Amino acid sequence: MRILYLAGVLVGLFCVPGLTHAQAAPVPSPAVSRADLAWRYLLMDAQYAAADSAGRLADSTRAALNRIFDRSTLSFFSGRFAVTAAMMDTAITLANPSYRYEARTLPAGVQLNGKPARELRASLLARLAKVDSTGPLAQPIMSARSRATLLVDTVSAERSAEFVAEPAQLARAVTAEVAALEKGKNPYAGATGDRWRSYRGANGALVPMRVIAPKGANGKALGVLIALHGAGGDENMFAMGYGQGIAARLATENGLLFVSPATTPFSTGAAQFDTLMAVLGREYRLDPSRVYVIGHSMGAGAAARLAQERPKAIAAVACLAGGAPVTVEGAPPVLFLGAQLDPVIPAVRVKAAASATPSGLYEERPNEGHTLMVRGGVQRAIPWLLQHRR
Repeated sequence: MRILYLAGVLVGLFCVPGLTHAQAAPVPSPAVSRADLAWRYLLMDAQYAAADSAGRLADSTRAALNRIFDRSTLSFFSGRFAVTAAMMDTAITLANPSYRYEARTLPAGVQLNGKPARELRASLLARLAKVDSTGPLAQPIMSARSRATLLVDTVSAERSAEFVAEPAQLARAVTAEVAALEKGKNPYAGATGDRWRSYRGANGALVPMRVIAPKGANGKALGVLIALHGAGGDENMFAMGYGQGIAARLATENGLLFVSPATTPFSTGAAQFDTLMAVLGREYRLDPSRVYVIGHSMGAGAAARLAQERPKAIAAVACLAGGAPVTVEGAPPVLFLGAQLDPVIPAVRVKAAASATPSGLYEERPNEGHTLMVRGGVQRAIPWLLQHRR
């Protein structure tokens, strides 16, 4: 069941910096859906990781695969979806010659306890409407309400959070969360594991996020890794894509609270960061000396901006295939990683940003392009981040 939900995850999967919501990728033709392309991305991500880990990628093959994949990304944003699919199939085949694409269907007619999912959703939302949402539980109520809305009869091809949800598991969790809120308790305080949530940020923005807390998080002082995706992606990219969620795994293995919010609200300034840290601080005991930020593409630019505007709040920053100069006095260390073959943000631009950053360090990923460089970039960046404390 879960693989079906993963098939359509991340509708705006391919990350091109500078893409605004108004410029969002056009709707695919019926022959090649967004779900088809998303499924191919997840397969590509998995096959690339497997081939890389097994040492099966010669430099020439790695370079060819990255070039094709980046061309498919650009083709996607041009609306040429059949061409995009063909390019992605070619790239996947380079990593795994036995690959053959198999179309997936999205779940419909979801039943929970023998009834349509919408009935439980309506019941939970009605109960939440009776809980005081103006007091200290305002943010947890916001999260529970957002989570309840994911309980749908037919999974939307446009909303990635629905694709990553297991309906029965989600129904049990949200039902328990609503019951806790009715008793005046915050169900997310000290919670471990993986949750899709949201919070009300600066200027009234509703910011979705993935929060993954390590075991033993309750009561333990936690460092924080904030992961900011590229344009066109969403809060699930670092949790599930980009090397099959390697950033989340490395974070939790090292005792960090992993948080991946939607990046767009963070691109306008640090106010969203302030609200996010306040929300997390009410739910976990945080170690302010170990707050780290990693970003890819547009997310790298947002990460650099946070370092510039909140230098005393962040221990270190990693910018992958993007970024901007960080020149403020007392800036945290910033690792800039460029990709040698990147046609979207050329490595020379990333290197220039690093050179203009007094606390900057530049490294380059050979034979890799804009998106597939993230897996190796994360593997390099997180150990580097953990060397630093504020």
